[in-house]
Amino acid sequence: MTKHLLPLLLGTLATVLVAEAALRALPVSTGYDLRAVDPSNPVLRGTSHFRYTYSRGWNLQLSNSGELNNYGFRASYDYVRDPRALVVIGNSFVQADALDPRDDMAERLGRRLGRPSYGIGSDGASLADYLADARWATGEFGTHTLLILLTTGDLKHACEPRPGQHFLNGAAALSLALVERPVPSTFKRLLNDSRLFRYVFDNLRFAANWDKGWRRNQDQPPDLQTAAAFDAGCGDHPDAGPATQFLMREFHALEGARDARVIFVLAPGYRREQGVEAGGQRDVDQFADRAEQSGFAVVRLTEAFDAALATGTRLDFMPIDGHWNAAANALAADVVAGAVSAFLR
Repeated sequence: MTKHLLPLLLGTLATVLVAEAALRALPVSTGYDLRAVDPSNPVLRGTSHFRYTYSRGWNLQLSNSGELNNYGFRASYDYVRDPRALVVIGNSFVQADALDPRDDMAERLGRRLGRPSYGIGSDGASLADYLADARWATGEFGTHTLLILLTTGDLKHACEPRPGQHFLNGAAALSLALVERPVPSTFKRLLNDSRLFRYVFDNLRFAANWDKGWRRNQDQPPDLQTAAAFDAGCGDHPDAGPATQFLMREFHALEGARDARVIFVLAPGYRREQGVEAGGQRDVDQFADRAEQSGFAVVRLTEAFDAALATGTRLDFMPIDGHWNAAANALAADVVAGAVSAFLR
């Protein structure tokens, strides 16, 4: 049996090496070499000046390559401390993996308004992360203007603890908590350098399935309250008051402490083709309504997006990807620029 096993092992090794070599010649998604997330670096971001490639699916669609900026974000320029800067905070819609950074909403908005504009976004982020990002950005860049992009699920997911991200903790008295993300081990770094591993992990979507399994099967410390245990606080429930009230209070406190203005930008349902009804109440619709009642400025994109869709304009990459394409980012930047110019100083 041993004499048959050795050729099998050698054949498998040869196949793996050939696959690795072949995939290195193709635009396999590399990820962003994410940094450790802890109290000293509370924002999920990549390694400064890391050379990345992004692609989607087994056939490597929507591929593009570039270099992260000095802060580890997808941008065509470095970020520097500047009180005039706008900071656009959000999830993967702000990160805009499938686009050249010059085509995303943040950079288009900066060109439109003639001032620096910094995009701070990470895949899977929620309103809990947006609060932490806003606190960090005002301290790091001295900005007075924060734009928070709200997309479906941002409030609902704010009670879900995930590695490298923030969540709202505690059923009695809410607080902002962080699930730290350590520096990858040497073994993990070696794996991440393999294009075969990245192809399976990113392009074949093993990463998404692993994340779902992690959240379903993890052993959590008893003080971590999950969304299932606190859905009235973070869901699209009529009584989703505690989380909203906490976030309103903290964003107002940030404005007062840092002489800043927080403006919420409400995105339309981004998966209409998958069942989100136009005009239906989402968690972020209710949050935006309450934010407006609390005195925050809210910019709503639905009317402009509906008008564009009525003319046949494509605003996403469906069926490959439901995120905004360049046309949608341009439209969003135009609407936001017109609405926020009065608040700038």
